[in-house]
Amino acid sequence: MATAGRKPKPTQMHILNGNPSKLRLEERISNEVKMKEYALGESPPAPEWLDDVAKEEWNRVAPMLANCKLLTEADTKALEAYCKCWSRYIEAEKQMDELGSTIFQPSQKSKYIQQLPQVAIAQKYLKLCKEFMAEFGLTPSSRGRMQLPGENDEDEMENLFRKSMP
Repeated sequence: MATAGRKPKPTQMHILNGNPSKLRLEERISNEVKMKEYALGESPPAPEWLDDVAKEEWNRVAPMLANCKLLTEADTKALEAYCKCWSRYIEAEKQMDELGSTIFQPSQKSKYIQQLPQVAIAQKYLKLCKEFMAEFGLTPSSRGRMQLPGENDEDEMENLFRKSMP
């Protein structure tokens, strides 16, 4: 059964965004199931089953996510799926580049021009990649309000307001 409204953001995203909704993060953090977080400079190795393009993307993205504390042990399967989607998108784009055109004519008798299947495949996987990227904070709009740890320049008035709130 689906629930109404927006899906909730992960607590770490609230923290990186400066907690604009003023949620009680202490309660939320204590209620969350603790997953293994990766230390600064540490990230899980790419799974063996991924192809070279997917592993390259894993090795590019996993350290960034781990350093921002956006990657836990529970997130690795979603990251695997993202990397595989990226690989399939790249594969479809390469096939279209090799064929030299995004359309072809099935027969000389017919004047009907058909789109290459790789066009739809690339569009599908790019859309999936974009959804995964937004989940992990890898798009400009999803990270636009993020503040990385140590970059929080709150003023004194903001601190006073936070202390006075129950």
